[in-house]
Amino acid sequence: MISPHTTIRAAIVALATFLLIAVISFAGCKRSPVPAPASPSAIEPLDPFKEAFSKVEQDRGEVVGHKATVEIPEQLKHYGDRRRFLAVQAAAATTESISIDFADLAPLIQRGELVEMKPLGTDYILYGVGYSVSGEPFAHYDSATKQDIPLAATEEGLTQELQRASDAVKESAAQLAAIEADWRRAPRRDRARRATLSKQVAQARNSLALKKARNKLLTAFYADPKRRKFILAEHQLLSDLARDFNGEAYDLNDSSDRRRFKMRLLSFIRPQARDVLTEIAHQYKEKFDRPLPVSSLVRPVEYQRELAETNANASRGPSPPHSTGLAFDLFYKYMSAAEQEYLMSVIAPLKDEGRVEALRETRDNIHVYVFSNGQRPDEKLVVRAIAEDKARRPDKSGKKDKARRAGKSGKKKGKASRR
Repeated sequence: MISPHTTIRAAIVALATFLLIAVISFAGCKRSPVPAPASPSAIEPLDPFKEAFSKVEQDRGEVVGHKATVEIPEQLKHYGDRRRFLAVQAAAATTESISIDFADLAPLIQRGELVEMKPLGTDYILYGVGYSVSGEPFAHYDSATKQDIPLAATEEGLTQELQRASDAVKESAAQLAAIEADWRRAPRRDRARRATLSKQVAQARNSLALKKARNKLLTAFYADPKRRKFILAEHQLLSDLARDFNGEAYDLNDSSDRRRFKMRLLSFIRPQARDVLTEIAHQYKEKFDRPLPVSSLVRPVEYQRELAETNANASRGPSPPHSTGLAFDLFYKYMSAAEQEYLMSVIAPLKDEGRVEALRETRDNIHVYVFSNGQRPDEKLVVRAIAEDKARRPDKSGKKDKARRAGKSGKKKGKASRR
């Protein structure tokens, strides 16, 4: 016979089990709460520069850049005499101030003769402007020798530069002596070894000669009291501007800061050129809803010569167009044929009006030079500039072109030649 206590205990256990199962079942069936939608203030805003950058590089779904089949207006083609394009700009530059090095830009900026183009404007974006510049210490560019002369803040700094140049000569001489000793010890029968060492000896001798010439140049330059004073003054100009560049400071002793400072200096342009650039950019933006990519603005002669080592389009003349601050380049690498043709149709009338010189270059840039007075230079000045260029370099229709034609002729005979 089951006792009343046993029955009650069993009932309690059963009830507890039922409640436990019910709780577990309810918890399992209960849905996770749906998170509340983020408030507008919690959504991360788009970076305007990145958005503009992506629009420039957006896939057009067709052939773009210099590979696109484009109808180029006559106004943006080379003249029959290719010297004329640069000669027109050189003639116009005779009445303009030329920036030789970065220090030359500082007073122009301070006087408002150069104006800054912000990285992102209403209708344009600076695309790679100054990207190739280095973070090396600032220097004075000596046009006569085409050499960089290091700037210094103090007389002691100049002395240290001379010491470094002298030490470089001693180090180079020691390296040459060591290689020559190895060459003398090498067995005559080991021709491969001796040939390798002979090349190294020649390279070391050339390096030593360059370092000696460099040391001689700096010694002569710094020995001149007027030049020493000039070098110190140029450093002071840059230092003053770097200390407070419209509210931003740059440490000239830091490589990355120097590079950022140089890039900022290269983002300036003459007001007359800025007005034409923004006029072109506005029309392009209205038509295609994309910012116009600008790849180059002012470039001092010093930086221009650095670029010329790797960029065939960079002028090598004594007064490169960009050194005036009146030239700019527009980057068409990602543009469709329709975009390029429209952009050139905007520029062509400006050339007809005598306001600009322009050329569609093969390396994805359209070069535009703005005449500061709104008029083309006198033809006599252009003819003179062409004559001066011919005096500096062989005629392009001479030996170089004959050799090029001979090369092309040889290629035509072979079946494997492709462009």
